[in-house]
Amino acid sequence: MSAVKPSPSTRGPAVAYAARGVPGGASIEHYLHAASALERDHMVRAGFEPGSLDAFAHRFGRSGRSLALLLGVAPATYDRRVREGKPLSQDDSDRVARLIDVERAATRVFGDEAAAREWLGAPIPALGGAIPIELVATTPGHQAVMNALRRIMAGIAA
Repeated sequence: MSAVKPSPSTRGPAVAYAARGVPGGASIEHYLHAASALERDHMVRAGFEPGSLDAFAHRFGRSGRSLALLLGVAPATYDRRVREGKPLSQDDSDRVARLIDVERAATRVFGDEAAAREWLGAPIPALGGAIPIELVATTPGHQAVMNALRRIMAGIAA
């Protein structure tokens, strides 16, 4: 039995994204302004540069190291990547991307970045008293936070 080969049209975009190297990692600022989901996917796969995590963390009144720890990155791993100028792993970058996506959704819901960040850092009864920013490190936690935001948008108490 012969294997099905992908057509050139299905290989084209993937090859184009895979060919781009991100030496020290992708910038979170660039991620925030990416033109497409495919571009964001490429940046997560390449890994975020630790320095851009530090700049993003200040939005939450945290250091990059403390935000990385909150998202499940081992402190020694974070410190080593900063010291060596290496990007975060794909898994670690994916958790950062989830936080970015939740922050964007909360900003849309509350209409203001400061209000969104306040909500993300406060215990929420609909989440069993959990703090949303502490839940986004896992896929189920991320889903719970996004569901709470959807309920707020629908006018259901969250």
